[in-house]
Amino acid sequence: MQLQKIEIDATPQVDLRQDKKILIPAAIVLFFIVVVSLLNPGATEKCLNSLYVPFVKYTGTYYLWVTFAMIFLSVYFICSRYGAIRFGDPGEKPEFGEGAWIAMMFCSGVAGAVMFWSIVEPLFNLAFPPQYAKALSREAYDWSLAYVLLHWGPVTWPWYAVTALPICFMFYRLKKPVLRISAVAGPVIGEKAVNGWAGSALEVFFIIGLVFSNTAVMGVSLPIVAQALSALVGHPPTFGLQAGILVASTAIFTTSVTLGLKRGIKVLSWINVFIALGMVTFTFVVGPTTQIFNSFTNAFGKMVGNFFDMLFWTSPWQTDSFPQDWTIFYALWMASYGPFMGLFIARISRGRTVRQVLLMSILGGMSGSFLIHGVFGSYTLNVQMSGLVDAVGLLKDSGGPAALIAVLQTLPLSGIVLIGYCLFSTIFLATSVDSSAYILACSATKKLAPGTEPSLFSRFFWAILQGGLALAVISLGGLAPAKIFANFSGALMLVPIAFAVIALFKFIKDIDMDHEARLEKNFKD
Repeated sequence: MQLQKIEIDATPQVDLRQDKKILIPAAIVLFFIVVVSLLNPGATEKCLNSLYVPFVKYTGTYYLWVTFAMIFLSVYFICSRYGAIRFGDPGEKPEFGEGAWIAMMFCSGVAGAVMFWSIVEPLFNLAFPPQYAKALSREAYDWSLAYVLLHWGPVTWPWYAVTALPICFMFYRLKKPVLRISAVAGPVIGEKAVNGWAGSALEVFFIIGLVFSNTAVMGVSLPIVAQALSALVGHPPTFGLQAGILVASTAIFTTSVTLGLKRGIKVLSWINVFIALGMVTFTFVVGPTTQIFNSFTNAFGKMVGNFFDMLFWTSPWQTDSFPQDWTIFYALWMASYGPFMGLFIARISRGRTVRQVLLMSILGGMSGSFLIHGVFGSYTLNVQMSGLVDAVGLLKDSGGPAALIAVLQTLPLSGIVLIGYCLFSTIFLATSVDSSAYILACSATKKLAPGTEPSLFSRFFWAILQGGLALAVISLGGLAPAKIFANFSGALMLVPIAFAVIALFKFIKDIDMDHEARLEKNFKD
């Protein structure tokens, strides 16, 4: 049967009930892991670490090659004739405008930790620099921001965009009434296996991995916001303060996800964008503007000129953990978010073409990342170089949150800046979590057609569950178990991503591009 025939005849059905084959196993496994972690956090961390560390040591380099493959596939599909394929009916108008579409993709993809890493990662790169540079040397300053741009640009967004393509094909072209990562494995392992235990197991693992990845992000973000508020009021951060911030954030993303895409997630994404632009503009104007621009320009040029050297640097002749701690870490982290972002991008990309999905998600995501990291990363390097604050020393002695607060306090109106940072991180975090709660609800829904949303109860359930897991994690006093689990699950996420990429080529091989062009031309005429 030809693909065009499937498109015309397929009639999607809707069944918004939760699929118990997915919901119950996922809930049981999540509950078990949380209980074990609470009762014996030391043993849990040791167990996860014993699995994760050898895995990264012996297989981590392969994920650099997979990252490169994702970049290559992005360029290939942008430049090929397949870029004109539309996800929907010929000439169908996009469901969301360009601004809201890009804002939702960006805010969901960078989560709440983007501000933290824009300041702290350059400091780590100064203290423990790559490419055999000496700490705090001129070479370390040159490499520092360049690697940040690499990690938050080419290493991140192709994972999301390429994974979205086969899901878009499945949902809008084949009219398959599910929005699940396991569904795209059908052309590879067969529909019978997808509809049986194999598909359910794949979906359960995806849900667990995504929940813990988000939990780790919340666990990183909440203590930093608590420390920023503590700096304002002059009291040390406490568990109660962190719990209060979590409650506020949970209320925000629960309200947003229950309102749905257009009234909730889209609106919250726009709020994020305006706050981010305000903070970036303020720092750029009141800071050393020329130095910030020169630093970003230098870092961008260094990244482009040394792209392959930076991406594939593994330090084989000297003991240096930088590749494993950063570039490989980011590759694994983005793999863990790849299926989620692929599903989310697919859900909001009705009426878009392959080329639009790739270009706008990658270029839009990279532009937003470069703007935030370029300004705040450059400002941080200038603070260290000029001696305003020994941020590297604070990083080593007191940790990343203390260094971040010290850097922000060098800006004029630092009290207002810290308040802005708290709003920025909390709302960014809420946007990412409500997007994932939405996708988790989609994954556990029996049948879902384009234009419909999962049930209100399902969206509410997954939002509350993620907030509860974050509370359990911060109560441990340490985030290592959740972070290790998130990264380990990210490594294993390569399996559904591989299925998705193989399915993508199976989908496009049956498409008559001349027929596609005639349909689009007839619609325009």
